[in-house]
Amino acid sequence: MSEPIYTFQGKDITMNVCIQIRAVVDILQEKLKISFEEAILRFYRSNTYKTLQETENALWAESAEYIADRYFEEESK
Repeated sequence: MSEPIYTFQGKDITMNVCIQIRAVVDILQEKLKISFEEAILRFYRSNTYKTLQETENALWAESAEYIADRYFEEESK
């Protein structure tokens, strides 16, 4: 069994985070009318993604729409 990538309070939440990333990327694709590759690159370069990786803040537990809104807010600045 492989080591977890993301944990929260000692529990493996890797699948949860990956599902959120995919859902946010889907929203970016739809709203921006861009490819999957472009959407994932934009998201991976964002501060929102960096914050999502800091699992103790529990951003990963929010809805994908909320996370996407944070991304769009970040990009509008």
